[in-house]
Amino acid sequence: MKRSCYEKFGGFDLNYKIAADYDSMLRYLGRHGVTTHYIPEVLVRMRVGGASNRSLKNIIHKSREDYRALKVNEVGGSRALFMKNASKIPQFLFKNKARHHGLAGQRHH
Repeated sequence: MKRSCYEKFGGFDLNYKIAADYDSMLRYLGRHGVTTHYIPEVLVRMRVGGASNRSLKNIIHKSREDYRALKVNEVGGSRALFMKNASKIPQFLFKNKARHHGLAGQRHH
């Protein structure tokens, strides 16, 4: 993200405890039409999960914040929230499958 975007459109809104990054992306890309460019290399590797997925309470809190960010930035609603959450299902299946295979492999050795 260019510094000028932060200066022009603001940084993270710390009223969001979990979804501040999501809100900022919606604000930059949706509300203000900041353009993106594809970079054909990996710059960051992130683990699956995080604070938003540590507990059912956090998942509910994250979903409420995501919905609020969608409405405040006027870029979607309940359908967008559903699609965002549904898109994460394969991450959990893959994570649990890898964890299961890792444990299974340890038992045999």
